[in-house]
Amino acid sequence: MQTESTKNTDMFNVTNESCPYHNWTSVARDRCSNPVEFHCLTDEYGRIGWVCNEPVWVEMDMCPVFNVGAKKLDTTSCLQTRCPLHSYRSNDIDVEYACRYSMDKESPTTPFTTKATDTNKHNIGLIVALTMVTLITITIVVAGIILYKCRRQPNRNDGSRDEESIDLMQGTPIETTNRAQRPKNVFDKAKNFLTKEGMVVITGVQGSGKTFLAKSLVDDLYMDGNIKKSSVICSLSELYFGASDKIDIYIIDDIFYELQLYEKFKETLEALNEFLDRAEKTPVIITIPSYTWVCNENEFDNKFYKVHVDLDEREESEKLTMLNTLKTKYDVSSEQTEKVIGLQNDLLVTSHTCIGFPAFVSWIFKQTSIEKMKKCLNHPLKMMSEEIFTMKKAETVEERGKFLVLSYICLRDGRIDLKNVDKKLLHSLKERYAPEFEDEDLSKYCESMVGYYLLTDENGFFEFDLNIMKKIVFVSLANDCTAFVKKHCKHDYVKYVINKKDVCPRNVEDYYTECFTKV
Repeated sequence: MQTESTKNTDMFNVTNESCPYHNWTSVARDRCSNPVEFHCLTDEYGRIGWVCNEPVWVEMDMCPVFNVGAKKLDTTSCLQTRCPLHSYRSNDIDVEYACRYSMDKESPTTPFTTKATDTNKHNIGLIVALTMVTLITITIVVAGIILYKCRRQPNRNDGSRDEESIDLMQGTPIETTNRAQRPKNVFDKAKNFLTKEGMVVITGVQGSGKTFLAKSLVDDLYMDGNIKKSSVICSLSELYFGASDKIDIYIIDDIFYELQLYEKFKETLEALNEFLDRAEKTPVIITIPSYTWVCNENEFDNKFYKVHVDLDEREESEKLTMLNTLKTKYDVSSEQTEKVIGLQNDLLVTSHTCIGFPAFVSWIFKQTSIEKMKKCLNHPLKMMSEEIFTMKKAETVEERGKFLVLSYICLRDGRIDLKNVDKKLLHSLKERYAPEFEDEDLSKYCESMVGYYLLTDENGFFEFDLNIMKKIVFVSLANDCTAFVKKHCKHDYVKYVINKKDVCPRNVEDYYTECFTKV
């Protein structure tokens, strides 16, 4: 693609390179003032180019094309195999390969044109001829490979293997090594740092999957047999307690938070550095909110930066994989899937400073209408807050009962064991929000919210499906009575409530919107 940035243009910009399917988001942001309008396609002459234009719907067995003469998007028949099997948006990057455009010589995709039939016949004859030449070439190459390997075959009687013997289909030894060592996604990159450097620092906005990635790395090491015992440190006091030689790996999670005042941040960072010095060679996984990382970038020394993994900078291919994984997790219906497909490009190019991609997409999947999905695209946390507020103020005991249960779970560190319920706390919440609530209905309420607000863990406990929802419920409670919340959940209070007299961290309203309150 061309390297210069061009914004707010409806001109068709011809390029001599392939469409940027592997870095679509970054190119879209660079080229178009509204990234959702970015297209890479052919014009009526078969030239590949890009344009910023409102997407249109394309029917099955058709491909998008830009009509240079009319200066608008159009469609044309798909003249190849593997054509789109359903309707899709004109800039859908996950469309069937017949409507994808590449200049690579080995690419199976050739830009089509809308020229006269005679020209098409000529092209078909040329393609057939090239195909025959290609088949002959492949036959010669395969024969050469077989002959080469036969000649390079080591003497089986000496029990050794010639180390220089390689499979030509796998490239040179150096190329093979580079491919194996190149991290394919954030998990591979994080694991690479952890195994080679003994530490990895994971940053990301809330809902980006920092804790999930940390636990996944530990589980992977367990399965490989590399570790037996792990420890999770979530507070400054635990950090001061120090490292133990009986622990194989540490997860240091949640010691930094967005509302952390600078003095407290400095104290925590100093304690962390002391802990790392004592831990010596014990592997450590550290999670840090993006807001904390960016605001204090000069405070972290090089040992943090050289093992840094940023969950806010995921590749489009990884996001697509995540979309499919979450679709399976939430058992999304075919009807719901069609709605998501229509918004897929919007999902891939939309980013929020206040919510990570996994949580953002998870909440999208929970919406039943296209109107709610579009609203969620623009203001996901505001939508969550409004939903909780409506539940709290509802006329029916069923809705207020849900808020009561979510509030209880929120104040009990995000989970509930139905066999060990704090009756005193439950009744205090009943008096405030749902006096008609029956204690014996607690299990029924929990089960009714599984798949939307809650999930069940391996022990049968109910907990929040999205940690962001826990924060929003907490803030909703704190807005009603901060003293009550502080009494029952002192540990989390400082993470979501800040005194007006304190100097509020800069721009925190943008990065932590709906997830804190001032008192």
